[in-house]
Amino acid sequence: MRQPVILLGKGEVSLAAADGDVLVEPEGSGLEAIEALLARSPRAAVVTSGGDEGFFRASLCLERGVKAVVLRRGAFVEAYEKELAARARSFGRELFVHDDTRGYERVRAASERVQVGAPEVTAWEAAVRATTGKSRQAATIGLDVDAAWEEAAEAAEPLPMDAPVPGLSENLEEVAFTNGDKPVLYLVVPARSLDAVRARHPGAAMALARAEALPLAVEGATGRRIEGASGEATVHVFFSTDPDLAARAASLWEQGSSRNAAAIGELLGYPPCCTAAFVALADRRNNAALVYVTAARTRALGASFHPLLDVAVRRVVPFTPCSFGCERAASVAARVVASLPRDQSEPLTRALARPVLYLDEARAVALEGAQIDGAAITFESARFLPAPASLDPEGELFARKLFGALFEGGGALVCTDDAFEVRGASFNRRLGRTTPRLGVLLPFGGSSG
Repeated sequence: MRQPVILLGKGEVSLAAADGDVLVEPEGSGLEAIEALLARSPRAAVVTSGGDEGFFRASLCLERGVKAVVLRRGAFVEAYEKELAARARSFGRELFVHDDTRGYERVRAASERVQVGAPEVTAWEAAVRATTGKSRQAATIGLDVDAAWEEAAEAAEPLPMDAPVPGLSENLEEVAFTNGDKPVLYLVVPARSLDAVRARHPGAAMALARAEALPLAVEGATGRRIEGASGEATVHVFFSTDPDLAARAASLWEQGSSRNAAAIGELLGYPPCCTAAFVALADRRNNAALVYVTAARTRALGASFHPLLDVAVRRVVPFTPCSFGCERAASVAARVVASLPRDQSEPLTRALARPVLYLDEARAVALEGAQIDGAAITFESARFLPAPASLDPEGELFARKLFGALFEGGGALVCTDDAFEVRGASFNRRLGRTTPRLGVLLPFGGSSG
């Protein structure tokens, strides 16, 4: 008996298979049911839905080794088809479109790729460039801040900064390495700190990806690392209790971290599903875009938002999860948290279990006392999250005052294509969105109403 064909999505198709079963995704199911079908090692997958729902199902099949993926002709815009074809090519798979009139046609990859699930990258990068050195403009990228909102922000109290967990390690990846969960530990550290970092891992061999330290700057908002620009001299360092593994990881990184992402991910102990999803991406440099893509993929596949994977509050795992509901990634995070002292693990767990309005690596807001009620999240108060790629002090203060004006006193947050609205019994505050339309709601940990 041949391997089965799986049918994913909501669209209606007729499919006859002479050999082997046709396995259908149950209606209303989520990621767990799709994973169960993929575990049957299908020889082909037919994706009947379009949009993000169909796109991420097709990508998942390609990542998991399905040799042939068939799309319903006309279900996708051409850019989505071409992007899936590029992913098929990178994994050595085949992508087809089909209808009953014209039959099967192989889809060819285009040279230009798209980041499905993220804001429009060209407009985003243009906005970042246009606001370089302009504090307030950088603080309002993607927001329609008119004179009334300027005035409201000036009069508002800054949104309080979220409090750090006392004593918590700056890099929880080191905790995972110490626990024995990672064959190799990879860190990017200031050259001046290398000796101190090495002293923390006395039983491990160290290998540098290259001998010389280079300046590295982190771009505000996107979190992209830009080498050779202004910034502190940094080194890329690998540790392992097996010297050969440390040396191999450093060598692969030096040969090309993007080209060797799969092999490096395996050495670093990342879940294979997460590594494959990362390798599939059109662009891996924009850290903020990765959050949007993961959120879009999570929703499209019907997965949950596991609090331990709340990368906006704190990165318990250093890799990009394939979805925010990935059980393998959550298990890695759980082992890290379980190894922490109680006076760190308990406040960290509470901090992670909050919904977040995420704009970019410089602007994110956690909602306290939150309850999810359909499309709205009611909340009691809000906190501005410490930024991994922060604005300058003036820009950050203005962002905190702007969000202080929006979130003051709590209410119900509703996100639409055009605005963020906070509604209360006697008010309705509306902050408009504009190109590149940043902002995604990450419903980690909010109780259901």
